[in-house]
Amino acid sequence: MTHGTTLRRKIGWTLLTGFVGFSGSELLDNVLNVTVAEQLIITFIIGGVTLLAQYLADVEHRFDESDRLHREAIQDLREMIRRGFQSVDEATELIAEIDRSAIHPDLLKQLIRRSSHLTSEAGPLVRALASSETQRLATTIQSLADGHQLYYDGEDREFLLALARGTSASLYATSWAVIKTNVGFEAGFWLSDLGARYLDLQRTATRRDVVARRIFIVESTTAAADPELIPILGMQRNAGIEVRVLVASDAAQDGGLSDYVIFDEQICYETTPVMRSELPGSPWRLTTRLLLNEETVRHRVQHFQELWARALPVSEDGAPMASGAEPLGPA
Repeated sequence: MTHGTTLRRKIGWTLLTGFVGFSGSELLDNVLNVTVAEQLIITFIIGGVTLLAQYLADVEHRFDESDRLHREAIQDLREMIRRGFQSVDEATELIAEIDRSAIHPDLLKQLIRRSSHLTSEAGPLVRALASSETQRLATTIQSLADGHQLYYDGEDREFLLALARGTSASLYATSWAVIKTNVGFEAGFWLSDLGARYLDLQRTATRRDVVARRIFIVESTTAAADPELIPILGMQRNAGIEVRVLVASDAAQDGGLSDYVIFDEQICYETTPVMRSELPGSPWRLTTRLLLNEETVRHRVQHFQELWARALPVSEDGAPMASGAEPLGPA
């Protein structure tokens, strides 16, 4: 109700009670012999009391309303202070966790700051992608912190390149060299964009004295001398990688083999190959695992060393050498 309406209402009630008082005093005129002047005085008194009562009621109402608003304001202030202290506690805890993390604090702070640049004005697909990548990053870091293993559904790119970029001591790898029927050696991975970048990073690693060794697993002794395999072996050697060739039947003595790369004897990057029905001779990397358990990685290192001892070295021209130091295949 507006101020003008309230004022008119008060005036109306005052006039009404004054009129009633004046009318009532006329009824008492014959009994009490009340004069007109006295009637007017009674009318003014009744009207004034009515007006005063309305103002007192209005003051009480305003006081009650003010008290209610005051209590609500205090409650809101308390809630704001509580949330503020809670935010401060969370921020303090977050900063403490950042300081405890093995990841450089500046990187974590950079991630938080740049996340704030993505506002609600971004499209829903952009927000969904950002949320998905953030969740994936959180899951990856949690898996690394747990120190067991990390799964990636499909053939990975980022993990492989990041590990090759960061390795500082050693890189031990096994690679299946597949021969397609009536097609010959499939260079596949090493002629792809990922393979080229991966090989460049290994070349850079060997220049900083990282020991890089790779065993190519072939299906047979004949496949070891395939002329299309020799250039790939040469690419590896030119990158500073020590290369050997192992026949799959020799590797099978250990009950099977999967592609893996051991970085600094700390992390084993392993791919699980699945034979595709339409290309029986070509493996399809279905799942990638990062093995982080110290005992598991130590077993992989021992396994690689055993395979390395049985594998054939590669001559200067890139051809695998037989145990008698003679190149396999035609001279």
